Amino acid sequence: MFEDDIMLQDLILEYLRDNQASISSIHRKLQKEGYKLHRLVVTGYLKALADNGILKEHDIKPSKVYSIRSKTRKQNIYDIVGEEVKNLTDAKKKQAKLAIYTLQKLFHRPIFLEELKRCRIDADEIDAEKIGGEERMQARKLLSRTTIKIPDRNPAYIVKENEEYEKLRQEIMEKIIINIFNVNNLVLKSKQITLNQD
Repeated sequence: MFEDDIMLQDLILEYLRDNQASISSIHRKLQKEGYKLHRLVVTGYLKALADNGILKEHDIKPSKVYSIRSKTRKQNIYDIVGEEVKNLTDAKKKQAKLAIYTLQKLFHRPIFLEELKRCRIDADEIDAEKIGGEERMQARKLLSRTTIKIPDRNPAYIVKENEEYEKLRQEIMEKIIINIFNVNNLVLKSKQITLNQD
């Protein structure tokens, strides 16, 4: 029923990422995307997610409304990369460039503006090469098999090899691994690299 390892929980969390929604609204979104589930199945699943502390259930008559529990919200790779990038620089243009560079190295493809937005990075100007043609089409096709929806005219970018950004990318990935496995106590503290502000 759910292809390419897309789980029902992932879809629901994606729908509730920025807003709360009723059972009917979630059911409609699932149907619109081609998942033909009975409304009672969706209701039961939402109740189970609330019972497990993943969702918060609110009674707003005449229906129940669900939202993600803020403290238990599962962070995704975009949230984490965005957080780490913001820890290294306050300059929006540099944040965008470093986030694109980090994600493109991780995913081996151009990075879409929509993905940058998922990192919660807003930049008026993006200091990266815009990618089109076959390379953009292949990346968009790949993302179409996930819960990430890329608007038709959404630009895709790559950042050329850069020694400074490569060091920062390695630092970001190290921090992500250390945090995921909760092994901070095994790390000998050393000087943190920061991004040149000029």
